[in-house]
Amino acid sequence: MERGGVAPAPTRRRPVRSPQQRLCIVRALAVQPRVLLMDEPCSALDPTSTRRIETTIEELRSEITIVIVTHNMQQAQRVSDYTAFFLAEQGAPGYIIEHGPTDAMFDSPQDPRTIDYVHGRFG
Repeated sequence: MERGGVAPAPTRRRPVRSPQQRLCIVRALAVQPRVLLMDEPCSALDPTSTRRIETTIEELRSEITIVIVTHNMQQAQRVSDYTAFFLAEQGAPGYIIEHGPTDAMFDSPQDPRTIDYVHGRFG
């Protein structure tokens, strides 16, 4: 449980603010998956809890492939090695607009829609 950021109660110095997210990580790791999908893992968390989840992701990234779905562009830059930008039209399924190493996706995207999104022009 400590790998998921959930320490046994006696060793905690303060209450855990993100117990549900951390418990989900622990449960997922119990079956020893090769890939872990995290859909908005830090949604509605305070900055301290968000940092703990991100630290857990950093600790696990060498052992398991982690796929994160997020609308938080700053978080994507902090925790991702590779990034894909998906876009959906009204009433249609989404598709990949552009993908590649995270630094390239944020520093020099090729598609104008990706450029607009990463620079906050929409979304």
